[in-house]
Amino acid sequence: MKILNPMPYTALLVVFPLLACQLLIFSGCDAYETWTNDPPEISTFTVPKEVRYGESVELKVGVFDPENDELTYTWEVSAGTLTTEQGAEVQWTAPELPASEIEPDQTVTVHVSIRDQGEETVSKSAAVIVFSKSYRVAEALSGVYELVRTQLAGETTEAFGSMRLTTATFTREYQSNGAFFFGAYKLIEPFDAQKGTIYWFSDGSTEPIVSTYTWDGELLVLFWTATSTGHVYQKLN
Repeated sequence: MKILNPMPYTALLVVFPLLACQLLIFSGCDAYETWTNDPPEISTFTVPKEVRYGESVELKVGVFDPENDELTYTWEVSAGTLTTEQGAEVQWTAPELPASEIEPDQTVTVHVSIRDQGEETVSKSAAVIVFSKSYRVAEALSGVYELVRTQLAGETTEAFGSMRLTTATFTREYQSNGAFFFGAYKLIEPFDAQKGTIYWFSDGSTEPIVSTYTWDGELLVLFWTATSTGHVYQKLN
């Protein structure tokens, strides 16, 4: 029987450390793959730039996670109401208008935070302008006006007077008869920056005087159907 020569002792000293190093390398790679966790990445963030007071809209975020982890979403808003604070898509209702329906623009911050199973977190924020249509149109109409023409029963005559509008109040003066009016006014739907209907509440009256208006950025034309009277005002500032 042929007997194989045993491996020399010096060779064993070389081979064993090499095997041990290889085992350490492979086990180290497994540990790296097991314990390394990259944070999720936000690919899309869908938030409207503007909404009206009281309007409900969808807020959405698109996220990619390298490890395909289950993700936890947390939404926050500085004003308004969220139907839920979890999930990639939520519904948000902007703050409600006060009873006056006249309110300046308000900036609301929307924030979303996404966490994966490895506790890595990514977040994003956006600003949304909440506005009142009535306020924006009333603000555009606000200013001091000079009465330049009056139309009565189809006849146009030169007239003198003035009018001052704020976003909610008015004063009107007619030099021909010394009449002076003041009070509050309200824009009535449908209306926009060019035309619409105004309810005038003079001297604290609860019964409005109704007129239509047209506006081109310089001339404001008011027409009272009940009396077939029209006034043309030129804006001074």
